Amino acid sequence: MPKLVVLKLDDNLIKGVRVSLEIGAEGERPAVEIQAFLPPKPEIAEHYDRWQSTYRSLGDFRIKPIEISIMGSRAEQLSKCRFLREQLSQQINSWLNSEPFRKLKETLLEQLMPSDTIRFLVKTDDIDLRRLPWYCWDIFERYPKAEIALSPATTYKKPAIANRNPAQGSVKILAILGNSQKIDIEQDRIILAGLPSAEVTFLVEPSRRQIGDQLWEKSWDILFFAGHSSTHSDGHSGKFYINQTESLTVEELKHGFKLAVSSGLQLAILNSCDGLGIGRQLEDLGIPQTIVMREPVCDRAAQDFLKYFLQAFCRGEPLYVAVRLARQRLAELESEIPGADWLPIICQNPASQPPTWQELLHKAEPETVSNPPSLSRLRRFQSGLLAIATAAVSVMGARSLGLLQIWELQAFDQLMRLRPAESSDSRLLVVEATEMDINKYGFPLPDATIAKAVGKLAQYGAQTIALDIFRDRPLGPGYAALAARFQGDRNLIGLCSVKETGKPNKYGIKPPPALPKERLGFSDVVADADGILRRHLLFMQPHSSDPCNTDYSLSARAALHYLAAKGIQPESLPRDKIRLGNAVFAPIHGSTGAYQNLDDRGFQIILNYRQPKNFVHRVMLAELLEQKVNPNLIKDRIIFIGVTAPISNPDYFLTPYSAGESPSQKMPGVLIQAQMSSQIISAVLDRRPLLQIAPEWTQVLWIVGWAAVGSAIAIVSRRRLHAVSGAIASAGILCGVCWFLLIGGWWVPLVPSALAMVEAGLIAIVFTFRPK
Repeated sequence: MPKLVVLKLDDNLIKGVRVSLEIGAEGERPAVEIQAFLPPKPEIAEHYDRWQSTYRSLGDFRIKPIEISIMGSRAEQLSKCRFLREQLSQQINSWLNSEPFRKLKETLLEQLMPSDTIRFLVKTDDIDLRRLPWYCWDIFERYPKAEIALSPATTYKKPAIANRNPAQGSVKILAILGNSQKIDIEQDRIILAGLPSAEVTFLVEPSRRQIGDQLWEKSWDILFFAGHSSTHSDGHSGKFYINQTESLTVEELKHGFKLAVSSGLQLAILNSCDGLGIGRQLEDLGIPQTIVMREPVCDRAAQDFLKYFLQAFCRGEPLYVAVRLARQRLAELESEIPGADWLPIICQNPASQPPTWQELLHKAEPETVSNPPSLSRLRRFQSGLLAIATAAVSVMGARSLGLLQIWELQAFDQLMRLRPAESSDSRLLVVEATEMDINKYGFPLPDATIAKAVGKLAQYGAQTIALDIFRDRPLGPGYAALAARFQGDRNLIGLCSVKETGKPNKYGIKPPPALPKERLGFSDVVADADGILRRHLLFMQPHSSDPCNTDYSLSARAALHYLAAKGIQPESLPRDKIRLGNAVFAPIHGSTGAYQNLDDRGFQIILNYRQPKNFVHRVMLAELLEQKVNPNLIKDRIIFIGVTAPISNPDYFLTPYSAGESPSQKMPGVLIQAQMSSQIISAVLDRRPLLQIAPEWTQVLWIVGWAAVGSAIAIVSRRRLHAVSGAIASAGILCGVCWFLLIGGWWVPLVPSALAMVEAGLIAIVFTFRPK
């Protein structure tokens, strides 16, 4: 009778490992249980790292990206790799022969016969212990039908398999042939295509959507992947490279994998590199058995293993024996690939037993579930209405409490990033003080430098000059010249900062002493709770004692000054609205759209960013002062002068585009001001849409409408798979419609609508789906 041996390992190589051994017949309770201890031996991990580094330097693997550094000739590297392999094997055996562990080893020798078919499960969550080549333990030489597998130490459960109908007479295999750049996976395809009694569906460099569709819509016995893959540095996760441009993690398709398991998926074969992390994730999802390569693998080894494993498995050998036989055949490649027989490893769900090829042939198809004929149309209609009402009320209630706000704002950011690129705004120019300028002129910038820059801009005919630099007191030589500019240059706008009560170190910053109030703007902006700047503060009423005594933001002051030269003046409208030309600006209020209990002091609108990259022309301060700037870039334009060097960290802000950059990038304050002024003048002169939040009653109808969609899909679908497919398609349509409306200037609820649709569908399913 086949035997099951379980070695549970706690702690690690540094502290020492507590070992629990269980031995018993397959499917029965353990007949023997014993405890032991393996002493600390951290040098094993160090030896493994040295072997791994030398092995990986050999190159030519199915891994991407891979960094290879070969020191010396290939022959020298091969010799070194063999030596380190043997050294590591000796270290492991020395450790496993230590005195505190000897009794356990003797128990194994007493309880197991050389003729036994044995599954060894090493249950541990420690990364170093999981990556060790346990095959090199000398005890395995005594048991030719024994093979080892890795299992999680604690969390696992038996997969819930749906009821199955009589067999269809073939083993169903989903074969994903991913990114094959610089490797040959055609042989993998040939091997799979030649399998007896197998129905193989090939996906060649598929998209994520195509893989998801196959997992959701069909049932499979075996999942196969060939191509590039890698494990993350944490050892707990990894990714597949499914085509030339996309990679995929297990987490991204976890629901599809879970459904595949519940529909009968028994085995995953990842014939690709460095798969321990992926195997660990698939263990967590309950996939019964997964075969991975613990390290990078070359085409020859990968193809040989697949061929020999499937030959043995199809002729009736148990899965573990088939892996052992195929792995031993890889030892024939020792002269080319030292340690090739260490590469394949099984990741096993302890609650499952591995199937044979014959058992896969005698499977059953999942039973379909449909709406019972006895359920009347009236009953289904009533259930649908109840589902709509329940979902809409619960979602809108959660929204009014602010529970969805962060999700809605993140969805808004994502839609903003997905918008098509716009051309740059040629009416603006930013003169930026970069790190090179700061090194040249000093920081803070001296008055003389700023006065000279303003003079150059005035000389070249700038329409509006907005100085996004505080200058509440003289700094260095040249103050008289700068003061004269502040006082006499009617196109120059200066800066101050408003005092905020209750905020430490926010006492406000005075304006330049010589600057008239009508050419003054505040620098203050309003960020959301997550630190992202999504709103544009145009006006606010300061306290009478505030050092920054102006109603206008710098961006609004600059835009209005520019528009005034074109004869366009602001006009007050009812409900606090403002008209500028044909554009109407309406402020947002405390609870509107995604925002709940918003601090709506002042006149705020949603900031309709242009894509940050090249949205405005930028020149360095030194280029301006050294007359290296084309005067045509300055004439009749709005010019913003500010510091973009990172020494002014408080003047950097997160935007909806920051999360789309790696690492997340903040935008300098002077570019924020330019974005805001561009929004105003573009709305007035170009009819570029201002972002508006739909009226409350419209949002309610919108959410109820999508709840109705979810309920209708659940009611009319005859199978659960159809309901799931319909829900996914509807979610895609919802996202597309919200994206299209945002381009047109309307922000409508995405997250609440999606939640209402899913919730209504689930509620409807509860009432309308019954098993036959």
